[in-house]
Amino acid sequence: MKFRVLMIALVTVLTGTAAARAEPFAAPEPQPIRLMSYNIRYDAPDDRPNWPERRPHMARQIAFFAPDVLGVQEALIPMVAYLAEQAPDYDHYGLGRDDGAEGGETTTLFWRRDRFEVVRKQTLWCSPTPDRPSKGWDAALPRTLTRVVLRDRSDGRLLDVRNAHFDHVGVVAREQCAALAADLPPATAEGETAAVVLLGDFNTGPDSAPYRRIVSAGLRDARTVSPVVFGPSTTYNGFDLAKAADGAPIDHVFVDPRLAVERFGVLTDSFSGQVISDHFPLVVDVTFAAR
Repeated sequence: MKFRVLMIALVTVLTGTAAARAEPFAAPEPQPIRLMSYNIRYDAPDDRPNWPERRPHMARQIAFFAPDVLGVQEALIPMVAYLAEQAPDYDHYGLGRDDGAEGGETTTLFWRRDRFEVVRKQTLWCSPTPDRPSKGWDAALPRTLTRVVLRDRSDGRLLDVRNAHFDHVGVVAREQCAALAADLPPATAEGETAAVVLLGDFNTGPDSAPYRRIVSAGLRDARTVSPVVFGPSTTYNGFDLAKAADGAPIDHVFVDPRLAVERFGVLTDSFSGQVISDHFPLVVDVTFAAR
């Protein structure tokens, strides 16, 4: 009798174990990715407020919204160093536009180290010679496109992030830079194709040829597809809060169709009645579609 009871118990355990092994593996739910684009205004001593006055508020603002990926524009190397010191959980990459090292403004990308590992880093110049420091077409200044390919440590998905700052003068240069930024094939690694994110200061609005060029390549303006949109339409303020209600946006976040946009915001935070930069930052939450 004891032997029979023991055998029944053993069969029950083995059957339960087999059933447990037969259970399908539950893939982790895609986690939201918070993107932030911020023209932080270069360190111009005559600005009011100037960089030393603005920077602690900017660091706290970034820390509060805690982006997974942050793209900044007009960032001089010492400015990048300050933000990096204030954000020790992030890695970053960006080269000076003047010499490909530390000279001039950068379009630096920051990413959360505990979430992403780097697959590839690249800097391109908006010019006929994108592989070296150069100025193209009718541009007033050299302009860079910073690209970082990231792998999500939680599920292995790839994100091909491109951070741009188009020229403020050159009409042809903006169109050509749009083509460069949008036509780069998505990165691939180990059979996985990355989802593309293109963000930055494009110095042009939704009715322009560069904007249409980007959208025609298959990327979507996160603002136009988000179910939740917060903040003013404009993104440039010229250090004047009163401009928050006027004008078309010139800063944008474009996303791959495989990324679902959950919410989009233009942040108008200020201190003592003063804005933190002459551009408002954008914050966008996205998720990958289920596999």
